[in-house]
Amino acid sequence: MGRMSQPKKINPSLMITMLVIAIFLSMTSRTIFSPLMPMLQKELGISLSTAGTLFFMISLSYGVTILFAGFLSSRIGHGKAIVTALAAISLGLLLSAVSWGILPLSMGMVLIGAGAGIYPPSGLVMINTTISLEHRSTAFSFHEIGPNLALLVSPLIVLALEPWFGWRGVLLCLSVAVFLGSMVFLRWGAPGSGMGAPPRLSTIGKILRLRTTILGMVIMSAALSGQQGVYAILPAYLVTEHGLSSQYVNVLLSISRVTGIILLLRSGPVINHIGRRATIFGVLFFSALCTALLGILKGIPLAVAVIAQPALLTVLFPAALSSLSEIGEAQYQNITYALIITIGVGGGVGVAPAILGVMGDLGIGWLGFILLAVYMAFAMLFLKSTPVFGREVRNRENRQ
Repeated sequence: MGRMSQPKKINPSLMITMLVIAIFLSMTSRTIFSPLMPMLQKELGISLSTAGTLFFMISLSYGVTILFAGFLSSRIGHGKAIVTALAAISLGLLLSAVSWGILPLSMGMVLIGAGAGIYPPSGLVMINTTISLEHRSTAFSFHEIGPNLALLVSPLIVLALEPWFGWRGVLLCLSVAVFLGSMVFLRWGAPGSGMGAPPRLSTIGKILRLRTTILGMVIMSAALSGQQGVYAILPAYLVTEHGLSSQYVNVLLSISRVTGIILLLRSGPVINHIGRRATIFGVLFFSALCTALLGILKGIPLAVAVIAQPALLTVLFPAALSSLSEIGEAQYQNITYALIITIGVGGGVGVAPAILGVMGDLGIGWLGFILLAVYMAFAMLFLKSTPVFGREVRNRENRQ
């Protein structure tokens, strides 16, 4: 327990800023392959199903690493674990940039996923141990600006740099940026970040027996499927199935992320006002409807659906992450987050785009979006039947 005690002095504002930078770089490194995929398909002969498999490999390495990240953070601390994560991502981007075929490209993407998997247990626990419960939803809202800004900026980076430097140049530039980010975090983000708890089978078993843990996995996988899973395969799907240009698709994707970032700036007070459960339920309902429309609409209505589909999902994550912090014992938060996010990412960022890609190759890509909407509806029903998850009564008890 002594090694797990948190430092007495830590600047919350500086910590949140460093974490936003770190998660932005991590997410950009994973999502940049989506707007680049049409170029990769052309040069390397990648099919939709292969593209989906590559994204699955990222999420698989992400999930495996996140499960064991506690071993690293328990030895070198949360901050230095994040520095290690960014360094691994930078190396993976470099390997992907110089790859000559699918095999070395997949190796680079696996390394990127592995590096990214180190971050969540450490970054999220740093917020929980520093920010009070009544301000935690707001803190998570600011933290979520990082990944959502990455989803907005990634297509713009490709639009700006790819015509000049090609897809390899884009990855090289990003590799340098991530490496510099790791040095910045080492200087200002790592000191006083605290230590993690190593995963043990007894602890894992205890956490997995909780109904709220399973619900957390379902909610995170549904939300990530709608936010990142759809994002990963949508450019290739729209270009292949609807004959849209890659430039037009990347503009649509960027526009689709603007609303979410704006909403994040006010999501903390909104979540506190209407409650975490109502926020999660309402967002899942809206997102399920828009996701189903992606498989039904064409032309201008389809473009509107592309823009609207991820709009509210950004608000779900602060509410969900704040709720996850109350599952199980506080000293094992990094393990709880690791388990839930592993399944969430595996399903949402791995399985979802892989299935959407296979269905796209079979000519029934529309059905994949409808099935994803059905899964979101299932998450809503599960939440409705589990009133203890994210309940506001517990918040009031903790404040007394």
